[in-house]
Amino acid sequence: MKISSSRTAFLVFLILAFLVPAGCPLAAGQPSVRHKVVQGDCIRSLLLGANCVTSMSQYFSVREAFAGLNPELFHSALLVPGTTVSVPVLFKRAAGCLAFREQRIVRIEFEGGGAAEKVFVYLDGPVLPDVFTLKQTQPVRVVCDFDGVLPEAGLQREIDTPGRMIRKLRVGHEDKPFKRARVVLEVDDTLAGRIAQEFFEQESLFVLTVHELERN
Repeated sequence: MKISSSRTAFLVFLILAFLVPAGCPLAAGQPSVRHKVVQGDCIRSLLLGANCVTSMSQYFSVREAFAGLNPELFHSALLVPGTTVSVPVLFKRAAGCLAFREQRIVRIEFEGGGAAEKVFVYLDGPVLPDVFTLKQTQPVRVVCDFDGVLPEAGLQREIDTPGRMIRKLRVGHEDKPFKRARVVLEVDDTLAGRIAQEFFEQESLFVLTVHELERN
C-alpha cells in the first residue's frame, strides 16, 4: 500500500524503538487546571474537554504538554480514580472544537520491504493514539492505544505479517472503564530501530513506521 504524494501528513514525532517516550518539560507559566480523576476518565477526554482542539497538530501539542506535567502517565490505563492530574489549557473554547466521541478503526494494513515496515490504521475520525512499549515479554510489543475508539465489527483481530521486524499484528478492545482499541505490534528488537508516527488528517489515517536498526 503506497501513500499518494498528494496527501499531506502531520509528522507527529520520532522515538527510539522500545523506549517509553518521556514528557517534555513545559515553559514556566504554562496554563493548566487540576483535575480529580473519576472512573471512566481517559487522557483524550480530559484534553478535549479542556481545550478547543481543531486538528491533530494541536492535539499533539496538548498531549505533549500533558506528558510534561504528568510524565508518569504515558497512557490512560495509568489514571487512578481519586488522584489528581494537571491538564494543560492551550486552546480556548470556540466554534469548531473536536468533541470526545466514539470513533472506529475501519481497516488495518501492513507494508514491508526494504529497511522500513509500515502499519496503516484507518479510522472514521481523527484520533492519535498513545504509543508505548512492553519489554517484559518476548517478543517485544509496541502498543498503540486509541482512547474512545472501538474496532469495526468484523475487523481481523490477528494478522500474520511477512515482515522481518514486525512479526504479527493484534487488535483488541475494552469497553470499561472507558472504550479503548489497542493495536499491538510484535517486533524483533534485535532488528528494529527508530519508529516514526504520522497522521494524515484528511484520511484519518495513522501510520507507524518501524525502521531497521542502524549498525556501525
